[in-house]
Amino acid sequence: MAWKAMTAFDLAEFFCQIADEKKVSEIVVLNVSPLTTIADFFVIGTCENQIHIEAVADEMEFRARHELGIFIRRTGEPASNWVVLDAGDVIVHLFNPELRDYYDLENLWAPSERWVWVDNALKAEETVGI
Repeated sequence: MAWKAMTAFDLAEFFCQIADEKKVSEIVVLNVSPLTTIADFFVIGTCENQIHIEAVADEMEFRARHELGIFIRRTGEPASNWVVLDAGDVIVHLFNPELRDYYDLENLWAPSERWVWVDNALKAEETVGI
């Protein structure tokens, strides 16, 4: 799929697929577009440790550049246990388990529509029974 033909939701799915391939857990997508202008979607995932965060962030940057022709801005270092990748309409948050629980973005953005990554696809949270 060419970059110009991708919707923001397609881009979120692209990052979820990479996260899944790299064994990121608890992958959630929030539609924050009705709540803010900074992005349309947040992709949130839990990584095991700093090395895992680095590997996932590197892979997302590499594949976005080589497969879609887009460059991503990275904020944070794996040593901080939270890295943010800004792809414009989609912002990816990679956390270790403790920081993900501490910042609890899903609760902070509670009014947003949510999808979870299950069986290689994004599914509306209410249909999954979470």
